[in-house]
Amino acid sequence: MRNIKAKRIVVKIGTNVITGRNGMLNSGLLKRLVAQIAGIKSRGRKVIVITSGAIGAGMKELKLSSRPKDVTMQQVCAAVGQNILMSRYHSFFGRHNIKVAQILITYEAFSDKKTFKNFRSSLNKLLKLGVVPIINENDPISIDEIGPSFGDNDNLSALIASKMKADLLVILTDVDGLFNKDPQHKNAVLIKEIHDISRNIEAINGKSSQLGIGGVQTKVKAAKTATKAGAIVVIANGKTGNVLLKVLSNEDIGTIFYPK
Repeated sequence: MRNIKAKRIVVKIGTNVITGRNGMLNSGLLKRLVAQIAGIKSRGRKVIVITSGAIGAGMKELKLSSRPKDVTMQQVCAAVGQNILMSRYHSFFGRHNIKVAQILITYEAFSDKKTFKNFRSSLNKLLKLGVVPIINENDPISIDEIGPSFGDNDNLSALIASKMKADLLVILTDVDGLFNKDPQHKNAVLIKEIHDISRNIEAINGKSSQLGIGGVQTKVKAAKTATKAGAIVVIANGKTGNVLLKVLSNEDIGTIFYPK
């Protein structure tokens, strides 16, 4: 039986959760996730959202059928799509009388002590005021996020969870959790809980999506970072009904990583 008692939660929403293969934002699903976050907040918990999907949203707006390989064009898609993405968050949270704040960040913010101190102070103040911070990598001026190193905001979510002393990081993706092999394989088995991220776990591979760049290994790496900082991590399917409420109700869903 799980025993998650989280007061400060980071929720990472992956590209494939809120964006279809054609690049169109799944507004209905995003609205349902927002409603769940509103329910979590109503119980006195603080929630930080790490969102992907800006590039996918921009692709649809610019009528592109596939993700551009050119970095500059990816950045253009992100610049166009970020505005669309945030307008949805603002609208859906507004229906629950919850204010949101957009924060676009680059990796450099974590390496400069003064910059990060200001960033952390702002986040803490927003949470104190009841505002939900919506954080995304600043793709138009960042190459790392668009390249392989950040992996669809997985590592960013882990950094935020660890630096903000979150109790729980929930990584929402389009599969049911971490499997012992590619989940499309007929013999793939869901790994329900992990107490130690061994080399065998880190070696599990999977496929990145058409719209996002995060695969299994980036999520395991993110889980390792967050659990080292003392957070519980759950990787779950964001398309499962009431997935966030089920995680917080300690239902047996997804893969849970326990801190050492």
